[in-house]
Amino acid sequence: MAIHTVLLVVREALSTPRCSIRELNADDRDWEEYVAVINEEGQARWVFDAHFESFPRHFVMAKQNGRVVGFLMYVVWDIGPNDRGQRALMVDGRPLTEAKIIAFGVKKEYRRQGIGRALQEHTLRRATALGCYQVRSVSDGDHPENHRLKLAMGFAVEPMERDKPTLAFIMPLRPLC
Repeated sequence: MAIHTVLLVVREALSTPRCSIRELNADDRDWEEYVAVINEEGQARWVFDAHFESFPRHFVMAKQNGRVVGFLMYVVWDIGPNDRGQRALMVDGRPLTEAKIIAFGVKKEYRRQGIGRALQEHTLRRATALGCYQVRSVSDGDHPENHRLKLAMGFAVEPMERDKPTLAFIMPLRPLC
């Protein structure tokens, strides 16, 4: 029994990324480096799209050894009207909200170290604290590493009708009852 416990602790220590995850804004001392990583990963058009400025935006950063190595940006909005053209999904007279991941990336040399998972897990915890019903992420078909991560974390997946292969990943956060 003691050997099993020690092995479990060692495995957890090896799989835990040695990075810090936190939210930031444009006034933060790390903002310029954060934006540089977003640009390097080709996600600036999503992160800084004017459409998302009218919603609460959350910028999440991963740092390792004093350097920004990953990012995630999500918005919190009502489920339905903002990107599907539907009326807000209402329950008991109140709209259900979601955290929608708009952009996500980890620098290539830092991938497969648990940093992406840590960014996603932070988002799930924050979205729960913000009262969101679910987290949703949409991804083009040419991001298999992102797809594997989301599936490994338990996100449900659904193909979407778009011009090119696209998947929607959804993680419910809390039951309604």
